[in-house]
Amino acid sequence: MFRKSYLKKNLRSFINIYKQRPIKNNYSGMKIDHSYALFCLLKKIKPKYVIESGVWKGHTTWLIKKALKDVKIYSIDINLKNIDVFFKDVEYLNKDITKYNWNKLNKNKTLIIFDDHVCFSKRLNFIKKNKFKHLIFDDNLPNGFISYYTPKMIYENQILIVKKYIKFTNISRIFHFLIDFLFNRNFYKHTKIFLNLGFLKIIYSKKINIKLNRKFSDFRKRILFYYEFPPITKFDLNKRFKKVSFNFNEKIDYKKYKVKKPITNLKNLKLDKDITNEFNEQYSNICYIKLKRFLN
Repeated sequence: MFRKSYLKKNLRSFINIYKQRPIKNNYSGMKIDHSYALFCLLKKIKPKYVIESGVWKGHTTWLIKKALKDVKIYSIDINLKNIDVFFKDVEYLNKDITKYNWNKLNKNKTLIIFDDHVCFSKRLNFIKKNKFKHLIFDDNLPNGFISYYTPKMIYENQILIVKKYIKFTNISRIFHFLIDFLFNRNFYKHTKIFLNLGFLKIIYSKKINIKLNRKFSDFRKRILFYYEFPPITKFDLNKRFKKVSFNFNEKIDYKKYKVKKPITNLKNLKLDKDITNEFNEQYSNICYIKLKRFLN
């Protein structure tokens, strides 16, 4: 979708824009890697309508307006109180994306940005019903690194594997785990439990029923184009999951977290410290999906 030479060439001009961002501390929000990915994708797709599912502080909304001059933005978040930057010409909505009628939008010119931490399996009916064709999914983590289905897992035809860590001091979570283990047959049949000093490590696979499997298969058949944006600099998996590594002594398997080769290296960029610190903290295979025309 993009040549490396193009991404490298346009990175410097993007960084000059990124330096002007109104929200300098976007903790838990989109940082420079995914911001550049989104910026390039918006320039390439050139949608007339953007539905942003998950707003947080408003950084992404600002970025959309920087990338596109003539665009109608619908910014959705169930809690709009966290937003720091508002725009008068943006339509803000505070219910889930599935609660609104999108029939009037031209689907050929509409892009959805999913950055709402909702399992992608729960979006498939909505996408099909509304005949959406252009999608971006932010937290597109590989299997075993997140607790819900992402487009990457569905595209690669994988069964979701979930890892949980529960400290013995967390009485509430221990209690709920025991209830599941004792009374939920599907849970304990597909679960591995490891006792460690101070915590439990739980690994289980979520069984796919026939109905869900059909949805996944149908979605894969409708994918016309799937693209994962590369990281700007070399991706450091240990930094990305440093909390898990430190708190639970977990060794990260590099073979299971495959990413594209980076666009450039940090030495060539010569950035301010506040931007440099953002690298390797977030990158999670942000992707763009173009779907075939929905006939039914």
